[in-house]
Amino acid sequence: MTTHNDGPLGTDANVPLAEPPSEVAKPAGRLRDPWLRAAALAGAASLPLFFAGTMFADVESGPAGLYPGSPDSQLVKVFVEHRDQQLIAASLYAAGAVATLVFLGPLWARLRAGAEWLAVVAVAGGVTAGVLWMVIGAGWSVTAVVAADFNDAAAARFLMVAGWESGRLTAAPYMVMVAAATVTGFRHHVFGTWFNAFGLGITALLTLALFPSSPAGLIGMLATVWVLVASLVLAFGKHPERSPSRQMHVGVR
Repeated sequence: MTTHNDGPLGTDANVPLAEPPSEVAKPAGRLRDPWLRAAALAGAASLPLFFAGTMFADVESGPAGLYPGSPDSQLVKVFVEHRDQQLIAASLYAAGAVATLVFLGPLWARLRAGAEWLAVVAVAGGVTAGVLWMVIGAGWSVTAVVAADFNDAAAARFLMVAGWESGRLTAAPYMVMVAAATVTGFRHHVFGTWFNAFGLGITALLTLALFPSSPAGLIGMLATVWVLVASLVLAFGKHPERSPSRQMHVGVR
C-alpha cells in the first residue's frame, strides 16, 4: 500500500506504508494427508509392541521364578520350552522399532517449522533409539535360538541379564529426542504448553536413567509413553503454520 505525496522538490514520490505485523505462528487444522496421519499414529503402536515383546520375553519356571543365577539345567530347560515365545518377542521388538522410525517423519515435519537444527537433533536421537531396538530384537532372536537349540546355558543367562538392561541402551538417545522436541516446543511454540511440560518431565526422568543405580530399563520405557502421546498430538492436534514474517518498508526520502 502506498500514498501519493509531493516530494521535497515538488515532484511526486510513492512512499510505502508499513504493513501491519503478523503473528509468528497461527493455529491450523489437523493433518489432512492420510499418509502423514498414519505415519504419526505408527508411533502409538510402539508402546504396546515393546510392552508385548517384554511380556513374551519374560520367562518363569515354578513359583520361585527363573533368575540368572539359576542352575544351568533349569535355564536351558525353560528356554527350550519357550523358544518360539522368545522369537515372537524379538519380532515384536523389531516391529516397535519400525513403528518408531516411521513416526519420526511427522515429528520432523512439525519440529522443522520451529528450528531445523533442533529437528535434526531430535530425529537423530529417535533414529538411534529405533536402530538400537532393531539390534536388540535381532540379537535376542539369535541368542534365544542358540540357548534352545544348543543347550547353551551361557546364552540363556545372557538373555536373563539383558532383559531390562536393554532399555538402558535406548535411554540416552530417547532423552536427546524428547529434550530437543521439548526445547523446540517451548522456544518456537510448535506444541501446546501442556505437551511441552509433559516432555520436560519425561526428559528429567530419562536423564535419571543415565545414572548406573537407576532402574534404567523401566525409565527407558517411559520414552515410549512420550512417543504415544506425541503421535496422538501430531495426528489429531492442531499444528502451527508459519505465516510471513513481519515486513517494514522504509519510505524514499
